[in-house]
Amino acid sequence: MNYSIINGLAALLMLPLANTNAQENTKPNILVLIADDLGMDLGCYGNEAIKTPNIDKLASLGVRFENAYGIAPQCSPSRTGMLSGCFAHTIGTEDLHTGINDTTRLLPSYLKEAGYFTGLILKGHLGNNGMRQFDWHDPAARHYSTNPNIWEDSLAINFSKFIEQSGDGPFFMWTGFIDPHRGYNDHPIDKIHKAEDVIVPPMLVNDEPTRRDLADYYDEVARMDRHIGQMIEVLEKSGRLKNTIIIFLSDNGMPFPRCKGTLYDIGIKTPLIAVWPGRIPQAKVHANGLISTIDLAPTFLELAGIEKPVFMFGSSILPQMKDPSKPGREIIFAERNWHDADEYMRCLRTEKYKFIINLYPELLHGTPSDLSSSPSWFSLRRNLKEGKLDRAQSMLFDCPRAAIELYDMQSDPWETRNLAQEEGYKELIGDFGRKLKHWQQTTADHPSYLRRMTDETDRVTGYPLPMPSERIPDGIIPSSF
Repeated sequence: MNYSIINGLAALLMLPLANTNAQENTKPNILVLIADDLGMDLGCYGNEAIKTPNIDKLASLGVRFENAYGIAPQCSPSRTGMLSGCFAHTIGTEDLHTGINDTTRLLPSYLKEAGYFTGLILKGHLGNNGMRQFDWHDPAARHYSTNPNIWEDSLAINFSKFIEQSGDGPFFMWTGFIDPHRGYNDHPIDKIHKAEDVIVPPMLVNDEPTRRDLADYYDEVARMDRHIGQMIEVLEKSGRLKNTIIIFLSDNGMPFPRCKGTLYDIGIKTPLIAVWPGRIPQAKVHANGLISTIDLAPTFLELAGIEKPVFMFGSSILPQMKDPSKPGREIIFAERNWHDADEYMRCLRTEKYKFIINLYPELLHGTPSDLSSSPSWFSLRRNLKEGKLDRAQSMLFDCPRAAIELYDMQSDPWETRNLAQEEGYKELIGDFGRKLKHWQQTTADHPSYLRRMTDETDRVTGYPLPMPSERIPDGIIPSSF
C-alpha cells in the first residue's frame, strides 16, 4: 500500500492564497504532529540518508522553519510548554513526568470555548489534569502498556473516528507519535536503512554499533513518516483537508548521548513545518531570526480567533507563516532540569551565540537512562577508557564542567570551543547573564536549591541507583551573576 501523501493535498495547495475577510475569519481545523525525540534528521532538512517522503512533501507544500527551538530538551517539560504558552518552570512542570496542576489551562480548554472539538491521540505526557482538558482521547491508549504495537493498525482508524465525532465544527487534534523514542528492537519494524549509509554526528563514535543504532533510529523515523501519510490520507478522504492547518515538529532532539537532555542545539533545535492549503505559501523557508515553541499556543489561539491571555509568554508566528520574510525572534530561552539525573541548566541563544549556565558544575552532566543504555553510549564509554575520544565526543564526560559556556554558533555549530574560557568575551557574557537573569525573574524561575532531586541513575555508568527519587533539601549554590 502506498502511504505517501496523496495528490489531492498538492492540488489543494495550488489554490491562490486567501484574501477575503470571509475566508480569513473561517476557523481552521488544527492538526499537530509531534515526533518523540526527533532531531533534524529529515530529507527536507538536508539528511539525504534518511527516507522521509511524506514529511519532505509537507515541507514542499508549506513553510519550513530553519531555526526553531524547543523550551526544554525533554518530553513533558517541552510539551506542557507548547500547550500552555508558559515555560515549564513557570507552571511547575520542569522535571520530567511532572503533570499539569489543577489550575493551569491548556490549549484545548480555550479552543473548546471557541467551538472546537479537541482530541489527543497516542502520547500525552501531560498528567491527569492536562489530559482531561481534551474532549476526546485515543481509545487504544489504555492498551499501549500491554501491547505497544496496537497503534500500528489503529492510528488511522481512530483518527477517522475522531474526525467523524467532530461533526461540522472545527477540530484540534494533538498527535503525540511514539517514534523515534527508544527502545529500539523491542518490537517488529521494517529495517529499511543500512548502517553504512547513516550520518554520524561528531559527538558520537563512528563505529559499527553506533551506526547500527542510528539506522534503527532512522527506521523509526521512517515508520512515523508512513503514519503521517496515513493520517493525511484520512484527512483528505474526510473532506476536511482544505481548511486544516498542519503543523509538524519534535518535542526535543535525537535520543543519543550529548543530544537529548542537553541545551546544545542538537538537544533543543526542532524541525518545524506548517501547511495550510491556500492560506500560506508553498515551498518556502523561514530563516530570518529564531522561533520558539513557546510561540505555538498564541499561534493556535490566533487561528481560532481567541485573544492571547496576558500570562502567555510567546507571540503568534502566523505572520511568519504567511510571509516567511518577516523576522522571528532575536533570542530564545531553554532549560534543563531533572531527567533521571538532576540538573539546573539555563540557556539563551541568538542567531550568532549560545550562552549556557550550569549550577551543578561539580557534577558530571546527567544523561537520560534510555540513552545511557544504548550502543552509542557504550561505544563512547569504551573509547573514553581507551583514550580515543576527540573533544566533541569527550565533552559529555567533563567533570568538573564549566559553569558558564559560550559558543559562536556560526563558526562552531557543534559547540565544542567554549569562548567563556577565553579572553575578550567578558562584556558579552555579562550582557547575556543579565538577559538570562531577567528572563528567569519575569518567568518566575526558582533558585536551584529549592527543587533539588536525587538522581535515579549513576552519572558515569548510566545504571539505575538503588534509591527512590524524592526531593531533598540542598545548600545554596550561588549564582554566577
